[in-house]
Amino acid sequence: KIPVLYGTAFFGSVINDAELSSDNQSMYYSMTLSEKTGTVLSTGLDSVYTFKDVYWNDQRIVFKSDGITLDYTVDRTGAFDRTASGLVKVYCYSGDSTSGVVPENYTGTVPNAYNVMPSWNNSHNMTDLIFAIVKLTYSRDKNVTGLGSFNFEVSNSMKFPGDVLYDYFSNSLYGAGLSNSEIDINTLTALTTYSKTSVSYEDQGVGIGQVLDDRYQINGLLDTENNVFANIEKICNSAGSWLSYDNYLGKFGVIINKAESTVASFNDSNIISSIRIQGTGLSELYNNVKVEFPNRDILDRADYINIEIPAVDRNANELNNILNISYELINEPVQSQLLGFIELKQSRVDLLINFETDYSYINLRAGEVITVTDQTSGFSNKQFRILSINENQDGANALTTEILALEYDANVYSTADLYRYTRTNDNGIITIASIGTPGTPQVSKIEIASRPRVIIESVSPGGVVEGLEYWYTTDSKKLHTIRNKTSNWRRNI
Repeated sequence: KIPVLYGTAFFGSVINDAELSSDNQSMYYSMTLSEKTGTVLSTGLDSVYTFKDVYWNDQRIVFKSDGITLDYTVDRTGAFDRTASGLVKVYCYSGDSTSGVVPENYTGTVPNAYNVMPSWNNSHNMTDLIFAIVKLTYSRDKNVTGLGSFNFEVSNSMKFPGDVLYDYFSNSLYGAGLSNSEIDINTLTALTTYSKTSVSYEDQGVGIGQVLDDRYQINGLLDTENNVFANIEKICNSAGSWLSYDNYLGKFGVIINKAESTVASFNDSNIISSIRIQGTGLSELYNNVKVEFPNRDILDRADYINIEIPAVDRNANELNNILNISYELINEPVQSQLLGFIELKQSRVDLLINFETDYSYINLRAGEVITVTDQTSGFSNKQFRILSINENQDGANALTTEILALEYDANVYSTADLYRYTRTNDNGIITIASIGTPGTPQVSKIEIASRPRVIIESVSPGGVVEGLEYWYTTDSKKLHTIRNKTSNWRRNI
């Protein structure tokens, strides 16, 4: 099973082929990253994939001008390592063996994959796959003796939840395989439109007045080993929405959990059954939420956000109760925090109501807001959001409409005080051979007959440096040889 990438994420690969070169000096690895997604619903354009960065053994690769050959690597501290220069090549492909691309900000040309892997031919198509081929040339002296770990930062232009859901609904290889007649495209389009609205927040490093352009994006890998329904729920949860099936239209769509206007009112005149009410006890109310998500600031490593209801806003004798949420498809901290606020506030507005009305209301749709007035229950135009509508038949063969609805409170969607914390993946560990560039040597000549000498001063480069060696010669050929022999500085760990 190959995962599906939506949006931008940092991730590894599945090795699907490996070969040794005929001279036994190089290894080739074919590394599959993702299935290729289809047409973007909101634009009508094909998905576009961009390789942004490649990481080898937790160090970012900087390529030579061809966009294929490793020039040097950069560790978390920003120190350079040129040890493996020229010994590693990475060929990237965005859809099949003929769709070679170079990473972002490079302009080289990538040969067809079947011309790179030694035993492949033009029947090795890798159709609809995002993948890379890595060539490693063995060097014990340069410590290039194995594949190590490779991770890629890849971007897919399909990132808005409505587009993502349509692709996953309709794809028959890794998705649900639904036809357009079974998909409520209008609700998906509405979700994409809503997702593009901006959100304001405060940034720890910058200050107030910052704006997140898109309220919701899907950024991550969808595991195709999982049940299709479970994956659809993950996408919906990451966009503050619910999956729904409209019995009236016979289509799957979504309900956006956002502020809405009332579309119908119910009271004794049109409620034809008893009203059944269900709620959560005081001991089960949540007052704290812990949100886990992969943070893009630290290369999609796990991060957490804690949100708590202040004691002054809690009910009397309310016990601490933590709601744990995990978002695998969100790597933006502000989006994770926004959804955490909504889920926490929604969990405290948990009253469910169930009743029957006449068949004329069968055209109401899940997600719409209604009001209920009932003297016995103490409801006076109390708002509820419809969760489901069912068609029933009573003993006299009359058709009725059964409505299940959740208490609605517009304050759930009020703007929260969103705050973006600064994160760094710098762990202070200096990678072996990661030594920066020294300062330009300053030479002072002291011409005293009793003690003539030369003083050479330079700023020590970043990294663990034991010493600097300076060589002097008047022979340019010898100087070139010396430079080659001393290209690796002495270092310790």
